[in-house]
Amino acid sequence: MVKLAPSLPKEYDDNGLESNTRHLLNIYPKQEYVPVVALVRTKEITQTENFERVPKVEIVHIEIAVDADDQEDVRDLIQRLHDGRVQHIKQPLDLPDTDPEPATPLELEASVGEYSIEISDEAPGVFGLSLVAASGAHVLDRHALPRAEYGEILPGAHTLHLLEPALGELVRQLIGEYEQGFAVSEDDVVVDAELVDETTTTEED
Repeated sequence: MVKLAPSLPKEYDDNGLESNTRHLLNIYPKQEYVPVVALVRTKEITQTENFERVPKVEIVHIEIAVDADDQEDVRDLIQRLHDGRVQHIKQPLDLPDTDPEPATPLELEASVGEYSIEISDEAPGVFGLSLVAASGAHVLDRHALPRAEYGEILPGAHTLHLLEPALGELVRQLIGEYEQGFAVSEDDVVVDAELVDETTTTEED
């Protein structure tokens, strides 16, 4: 999870959303997405009760790509970074698929040899796992798994068919969720953010 501080720079010149209020009002009836470019920095890091470190970031500068050419450049950049991160074509928001049938689609056969599992110690009594596809793409992470429920397992790389039964069943479920293109666990990475243009003074978190 990543938290986003719900405030923008108070200086008018630094807040590219405020200076483009008219543009935002014009596109509201059409419910269009607007490409933006922003500079963010990590404001603080907190730790949950499950020992998961959560960064809180704040936007220090943001601009809207109003020009058509700039919008296309920003969308291309988002598409390239997104596809590079998830290792397959599945566009966010309303971005069109530039290649509906990619030349080298990610193979998602659900066989025991297609994935590897990286186990890591996190704290006494708990461990984490990372699921890695055959292509080397990082699929997902799970943290703070209780050893008492899944059996003793040594840190390192493992194959699915050698896992303890309980942990093997969990990994099969995660593979199924990934191959269906969704995950239902609340541990998934989610950016829950609301951008608020504040004109009044606020307290720092």
